[in-house]
Amino acid sequence: MQFSEILDSMGATGDECHVTVSDDWLQGRATFGGLVAAVGNEAMRMLVPRDRPLRSLQTTFVGPATPGTWRIRARVLRVGRAVTLAQCEVLDGDQVAAVQVGVYGMDRESAVLVKPAVIDPPRKVDEINEVRFDPERLPPFVQHFALRWAQGAKPFSGTRSPSKVFIRHRDPSPLTESHIVALVDCIPTPALSMYKAPAPGSSLVWVLEFFEHDLEFGAAAWWRIDSDIDAATAGYVNQTGLLHDPNGRPVALSRQLFAVFG
Repeated sequence: MQFSEILDSMGATGDECHVTVSDDWLQGRATFGGLVAAVGNEAMRMLVPRDRPLRSLQTTFVGPATPGTWRIRARVLRVGRAVTLAQCEVLDGDQVAAVQVGVYGMDRESAVLVKPAVIDPPRKVDEINEVRFDPERLPPFVQHFALRWAQGAKPFSGTRSPSKVFIRHRDPSPLTESHIVALVDCIPTPALSMYKAPAPGSSLVWVLEFFEHDLEFGAAAWWRIDSDIDAATAGYVNQTGLLHDPNGRPVALSRQLFAVFG
């Protein structure tokens, strides 16, 4: 299923939404976490007007979501003059797979204006070969994304380095806010590059914070995610990523806590 087909399959029954996800979105034994987060955002967006842009999406991955039909319970926690807070649970059967809080806020006047510095990649996207999808080496969900490594070690190379990766959906449908949510999560944690052989990892908590909201780019346009490890101790990895739009402008921060095994 294309990403847009999954979003289009979402329906509502009473106080719950439901969505069907195919097994080509697997990431190990669970469904790709970026898709789980995006589906939850869509469910909350059914309750929150689009004139309040997504500011923060906080996702705690409670357990694995397997392919099939999920239920999503979403509700609005508070509506303020500028900010709406919503919450949802993504359920696989009777098990909670993820819990989310979305913060959606209108622009407001402020004397404070700080933006990340624009850092050009070491190579242009057209100069880089695309990662070829190999079902023997890569999880199924990767087939839905195009990746071009501009800088950094690839997984299981035994090297630690920050990464800069050009990314885009293969889905030709127009981009939505939830498309970008999923896109940010499509590359592996840089911690995996420090292993010399395949080893599992699992995202536990993910916070995605948008500070720009112009997402009107064509489906074939290349975005870029720069990521690095902030700390790694006792089998847990803290990392930060910075998303750049196709014009090279920083637009969102990604912060994740991973568990790594091995």
